[in-house]
Amino acid sequence: MDRALEQLELDITTLRTLITEMRPAALDQLGLEPALMALLDRARRGGVEVDAEVSLAYERGDEPERPTADLETGVYRIVQEALTNAGKHSGAGHVTVSVLEADGDLRLSVGDDGAGFDPHAGTDGFGLKGMRERVELLGGELSLESAPGNGTTVSATLPVARREPSQGQGMPPSLATGT
Repeated sequence: MDRALEQLELDITTLRTLITEMRPAALDQLGLEPALMALLDRARRGGVEVDAEVSLAYERGDEPERPTADLETGVYRIVQEALTNAGKHSGAGHVTVSVLEADGDLRLSVGDDGAGFDPHAGTDGFGLKGMRERVELLGGELSLESAPGNGTTVSATLPVARREPSQGQGMPPSLATGT
């Protein structure tokens, strides 16, 4: 009975983690940049060295409205999947993440120093397929560079769509805190 209760508690914790990762509260409450930073911190705690540059127009105070919820979720999930692939499949020790918004586009790149793979070979997983579908649904373009022994870089360019003013989340954190 004790083992069954321990297993049940472990299963509940795992399920809560999965639910949180699907649509993290930080994404809704704080926005894309803080949610990405939390994601990158978790990757670092998992033993991967991560260098990151994240610069979004709303967070800089250059735009009055956040990107749409669909765009924020898509970018978060693409970065999340690329980080997962780097840690789980490639054995990467170092990952570089870039999420930059300029001139109406959001450009993201996740590169790792892992084992790499042949991108033309078929895979059994859903990760790359899911990334491609997300990018396509958001009207963007995805590119993948990889070769056995040379790491992998996933890049995407997405047009930025903004929330309606009534959907906005108030002032960006950088302006609200005066930083």
